[in-house]
Amino acid sequence: MHPVLVETGPWPWWAYPIIVLILALVAGLVQWLESRRADSQPLTATNWTLLALFVLAGAALVIFAVNRLAPIYVHSYGVMLLIGLAAGTWWLNRTGRAHGFILEDWIDFALVILLSGVVGARLLYVLLHLSEYGSAPVTILYVWEGGLTYHGGVAGAIIAGYVFAGARKISFPLIADLSAPAVALGYAFARIGCFLNGCCYGHESHLPWAINFPSGTEVGGLPRHPTQLYASVASFIIFLILARLQPRIKVRGNLFLGYLLLYSIYRFIVEFFRRGATANVFGPLAPLTEAQTASIVVGLGALIWILVRSRRIEPEGE
Repeated sequence: MHPVLVETGPWPWWAYPIIVLILALVAGLVQWLESRRADSQPLTATNWTLLALFVLAGAALVIFAVNRLAPIYVHSYGVMLLIGLAAGTWWLNRTGRAHGFILEDWIDFALVILLSGVVGARLLYVLLHLSEYGSAPVTILYVWEGGLTYHGGVAGAIIAGYVFAGARKISFPLIADLSAPAVALGYAFARIGCFLNGCCYGHESHLPWAINFPSGTEVGGLPRHPTQLYASVASFIIFLILARLQPRIKVRGNLFLGYLLLYSIYRFIVEFFRRGATANVFGPLAPLTEAQTASIVVGLGALIWILVRSRRIEPEGE
């Protein structure tokens, strides 16, 4: 496992122009996206000067912060989460053009969903483990130490997506359907991050593909089910299924409900092989885990809603 992907800093002098170039490319990409808007105005010499100063100031700030705090650790999970976010945004842009969306719309949407998903995932985890935070409530904010639930993240993302759609006057069922394959694709990459991080591990196993986690970790020295990779493979399969079904869905919103159903089925099954904090037994319904209980509720709810909505003869408008 490689929880830390890269260790960087302090930087030598020759790294400084590279940082400036990277920030300049990012700024150029942002300006290119802005230029694609129908109401965009060409940049004046003053605008270009201000942009150059912004890039230089940003580079100076980054270099100072890294050298001051060095070494800086770039964690594998964070990198894979960003790759998943980029992959999902790419898919949204690819399929959303036919409905009049541009890349900038999806970047805004992805950032809103990411932040609200993290908040929702943390809130549900805290509610399920209140006793752990009674003596030090401030640790509720320590998201980087772990403690997120995917079902809470989905709930937070749905609420934020509904608000986003209303603010932009977009059909929520349409944006939900377009998002379904993107969510599955992003989740597949995020679970690879879990594997590299060594979290969300499985029970002890002696199957040929069992993984020996490094000694010194919580589960080091024992071969275990690579449940993180099970999850990643399952999510890639779900993505392919949803991508195939996307142009065939007649009732708007049913594709996203289909994602919730497929995810719930996968998650219920994989929980039998999973252990650790992410597989705590849900007391009232033992031996079911918290995730299995949530999967039953979400999966049945999605299935019932699909059946009810599918009785409509006319497809919903966009």
